[in-house]
Amino acid sequence: MYAWTTNKDGIVAALLAGEIEAKTGRDPGQLYEQLTKEFGKAVSIRVEAAATPAPKKALSNLSPQKITNKLLAGDNITDILTTAPGNMSAIGGVKVVTNNGWFAARPSGTEEIYKIYAESFKGDEHLKEIVAEAQAIVDLALI
Repeated sequence: MYAWTTNKDGIVAALLAGEIEAKTGRDPGQLYEQLTKEFGKAVSIRVEAAATPAPKKALSNLSPQKITNKLLAGDNITDILTTAPGNMSAIGGVKVVTNNGWFAARPSGTEEIYKIYAESFKGDEHLKEIVAEAQAIVDLALI
């Protein structure tokens, strides 16, 4: 339902693109352009914020109940996930979803930071709102 991957999973996307072309006979880029004409173009970003070991541990064990916000960038929050829907494995952070975008926050395993991954289906300004609110939501949840 809600796929979530880190920036290290490019091989999966490459394999999927190959399968799409093999099954449809069409270039995945052309199919993507067709979808963006119908639904708009998604924009995404990854940002980092400083975090010491204690907040990083709290983020990796965060429960959805700690996030009390009902809105993200003006849209109703539809889901707050700490496990992957497909196999219920812990994602080591949190993902907050709306109909028009989402963010995921998780601690770095190697640095004194946490990372926020965000995507908007409404454009760059909406993405900036998601990121700003995501940082505030995570900071408040870690108190």
